[in-house]
Amino acid sequence: MLINLETWLNLLRWSNSDRGYLLQDIGEVFFTCIVEITSPKFWVLPLSKEQEEKYEIIKIMRGKGFTFLEISDYLNSSDYKPQRTDKFTSQQVFGLLDKMNKRIKRLQKITPPKIYNFGLVNIFDEIINEKVSKIL
Repeated sequence: MLINLETWLNLLRWSNSDRGYLLQDIGEVFFTCIVEITSPKFWVLPLSKEQEEKYEIIKIMRGKGFTFLEISDYLNSSDYKPQRTDKFTSQQVFGLLDKMNKRIKRLQKITPPKIYNFGLVNIFDEIINEKVSKIL
């Protein structure tokens, strides 16, 4: 049903008593719901400065067209050392780049919030129920 602007403005000016006999003053009523938010950013471990530097070097060199073997040779000739071995290999460089790209993609993923369990709460009724439960 369409309503014209003049009628709508008149409806807004009505008081509670003018709106009809079905409405009564029942106190403070609030809309309630549960909002569930999930994000990988709540549990992600921060990278060390050295890990960030290694990733940036690999990303820049790979963007310039270097092979993984050339990047591993460069990292071995510099001050960077892998965590578990003595020298970088092309497979390790590929693994670092691949894992970091997956990490960035995972952290950029936006999960929409879940909203459920809708309801109305009358504060007056809640206070009465609380007092009655204390008495009983």
